[in-house]
Formats: sequence, structure tokens, C-alpha cells
Amino acid sequence: MSKKVIRIVLKENIQKLGKSNDVIKVATGYARNFLIPNKMASVATTGILNQQKLYAAIKEKKMNFAKENARKTQQLLEEIQKFSISKKTGDGENIFGSVTEREISQIIKNTTDIDVDKQNIFLPEIKTIGLYNIEIKLFNQMTANIQLQVLPEAT
Repeated sequence: MSKKVIRIVLKENIQKLGKSNDVIKVATGYARNFLIPNKMASVATTGILNQQKLYAAIKEKKMNFAKENARKTQQLLEEIQKFSISKKTGDGENIFGSVTEREISQIIKNTTDIDVDKQNIFLPEIKTIGLYNIEIKLFNQMTANIQLQVLPEAT
């Protein structure tokens, strides 16, 4: 008689079972008849478990490296604190168009040589000349706060 449960390694996220690369126990029939044939999981052999440990160690190193880079970037951005941009103005202090995340990303790239993805920049609606607080998400819960000074373009 065969075992009632079997240990498997998930190859993808499956609701109510677990995330990719999790080692779980499931019913033998469920694993052999559904998960393994549909390439959603594989049997947890010692070789696969050792490979999982190796991948976890490599992933941990990459996470630590990314966290350290984010910390350095945060220190650098907060040292500089203020960035400036010139925009064409209309009547009074209103600017033509608005300031976009792409423009801020380009200013940071030109000033510090650091690439910041425009999707990680959170800014208020900027339609007038003035000083604005901008939040940049660097890594998980780590953010950098900078100020953007919008100046009228000299003509």
C-alpha cells in the first residue's frame, strides 16, 4: 500500500496551497493525478531540496545586495535633498503642462548617475511654480524624500 501523503515542491503559486518553491505535503492522488501532470509541482527528492536551499541562499544574497544599494541611494538622495527643474510659464505662476515622473527620473540620472524607475516616483500634481515634496520608493519599505523646486524658464 502506498503512502497517503507525499512531499512536493510547487513550481507556481497555487491558491490555498502555497507559493512557488514551497515544499508542502499533499495527498498522493492529488499530486500524481493533478499537480505533477500539469507541471504545477514536482516530487521533493533530496536533490531538489538541496537545489532549493542553494536557490534560497542565492536569493538572500541578491536581496541583501539590493537592500544595500537602496540604502546607499537613499543616503545620496537625501544628502542632495533638493533638485530643480525649469518649466515654461504662462500667466502668473502657472506652468505649461505639468512635471512628470520621467522628467524627475531624468534629473536624478543627470545629477547622480542613479537610475530611478519612474514607477517608483510618487509626486503630487505639479501645475505651478514652487517647492514640492516627492517620495521615491527604493526597496520594499525603504523610501527617500526629496524636494523639487520648479522654476520659471528664463527666456
